[in-house]
Amino acid sequence: MKKRMGVGIVVALMIVVAGALGASNLVDALRGHESSVQEIMALADKGDKEGALALLDSLHTAVIEARAKITGLFFSGQADILTDPFVLPEGIYRVHFTTEAFGVVKIIILDGSDSDKLLFNLAPGDASEGTSTVYRSHGSRIMIQFSNISAPYMLVFERIE
Repeated sequence: MKKRMGVGIVVALMIVVAGALGASNLVDALRGHESSVQEIMALADKGDKEGALALLDSLHTAVIEARAKITGLFFSGQADILTDPFVLPEGIYRVHFTTEAFGVVKIIILDGSDSDKLLFNLAPGDASEGTSTVYRSHGSRIMIQFSNISAPYMLVFERIE
């Protein structure tokens, strides 16, 4: 019982923090999961591991996207753009890209310590369900170039180490 209340409090705090940061779409994404933890535990108690895992995966995705939005490592749009320069903190990241159509994503290193890195070069259908790659950041100042974009896209950096 205490475990369930604790998890519920964590989800509620995530929603409050997101709201305080002024990210209404972030709050909406998390709000859809207000009861997910209790549902996951109920499914697990019934022995429905597949159902529990599916809902847990959905919650995990929402948390990753929320964290990326809060930290500024979430990008979306539907046109070719070059982001403003920013520092990607040192670490290893899973970079997840979703689009229905063409899309090229390249990291441009501004300080010259590393060479630029092509993350994705996709044809229609290649990332409809999303695709991921690993990127190691050395804490460099970078820009992200989106080109050959022909449909809405979403790019999320998830720090894994």
